[in-house]
Amino acid sequence: MIRFSPRADNNAGVAKREPIDVDALRRDAQGAVLGALARGDDAFDILAAVAPADLAHTLAQDVALLQLAVTALDHACPPGAEPLEYDGLRERYLPEVTFRGRVEHRNSQYALCAAACLRGGLQPDLLSDAGWWQTPLWQYAVYAVVVYSRAAAERLAVPVEEIARRIAARHGLELTT
Repeated sequence: MIRFSPRADNNAGVAKREPIDVDALRRDAQGAVLGALARGDDAFDILAAVAPADLAHTLAQDVALLQLAVTALDHACPPGAEPLEYDGLRERYLPEVTFRGRVEHRNSQYALCAAACLRGGLQPDLLSDAGWWQTPLWQYAVYAVVVYSRAAAERLAVPVEEIARRIAARHGLELTT
């Protein structure tokens, strides 16, 4: 899918549109998250790394980042493994972020659960559920990637960097740190 962005045309004074490669932006967002995760960045630095790939009014990066969360959850809970306990999950694996108010708690919960739904084969209605949020879903999807990646690292007794590399490999991304 190609989106367009306005560009001023000096000759006609009319705005023209240059194509934006949405797939490239999604890959950039995924690479930014995994690169920052591999470097050991905290959640706020990871958000800052992916922010330039934000494409307003589209769920492209939201879906791309939820796909990373799904893969991280795959590593944290391979078939036959004990399931993760939801209670205390964010506090344990995302201690640097404090969610305030019902909206932030619900949005964070939604991203964690949306990844689990996708992993289980259920496609959540992202546009209807999160398309109207003031804070875009992709930001909460980043938190879900961090939570599930840290949980996977703990369960597999490997560094988070290794989990980031495994996720990148599964998505055909080259990880640069």
